[in-house]
Formats: sequence, C-alpha cells, structure tokens
Amino acid sequence: MKTIWIFTMLLSLFFLAAMTPEEKAKLENLVSEISENIKAHPKETSLYIELGFAYSKLGKVDKAQAAFEKARLLNPKKAIVHYMLGLIYEKKELKKQAIASWKKCLETATKKDIKETAIKHIKLLSE
Repeated sequence: MKTIWIFTMLLSLFFLAAMTPEEKAKLENLVSEISENIKAHPKETSLYIELGFAYSKLGKVDKAQAAFEKARLLNPKKAIVHYMLGLIYEKKELKKQAIASWKKCLETATKKDIKETAIKHIKLLSE
C-alpha cells in the first residue's frame, strides 16, 4: 500500500507541478498552436501526443486523456501513449483501464526502462 501511495504522490506532482504565470501562458499558447496544427494535419499522431503532454503539464487531465486517446486511435503501437494513459487512468483510479494501458505499453515498448516501469505498475495495480 505504501508503494501505491508513493506512486499516487508522484502522479500528483507530475500533473500539478508548480509553474509561473509566464510558464502557464507559454503552455496555453503552445496548446493553441498545436490545436491549429491539428486542424491542418488531423491524422498526425505526434501532434496529439504533444497536446496531451501540454495539457498534462497544465493539470488538465481530462483534456490530456482525450488527446492521448486520439493518438492511440491513430497509432496504437506508440508505447508512450499507453504509458501516459496508464498514468492518467491511475490518477483517475480507473484500475482496469490503467492495467490494460500498462499491458499495452509493455507490449509496444522497445526500451528496457519503459518495460520495467510498465511491469511495476501492472504488479502494483494487480495487488
């Protein structure tokens, strides 16, 4: 249980990292730019991933989730998408979805550290 609490705290820090008003404004401008780029290139997976990260940094979890879910629809083989959705679903206490995302992350990841992280999350969520 202690380990789950630690991961929950880390997730909270990830999504609610303190930022200056200038940093927040830059991120909001970035969101606008990415959104415009998406209008021109609606099937570009990397744009939705960028958008998801920007929303995550702004603490807009639902919008981050929607962006990463769109990226997953466009390219289900992107491990980073499943990784981020795993984190988001954990934060939202959606255990089944989190486990499914971590399993997909494990399946699609090529980097050892990403696979190890996915295994740890799967084990913690399966306890």
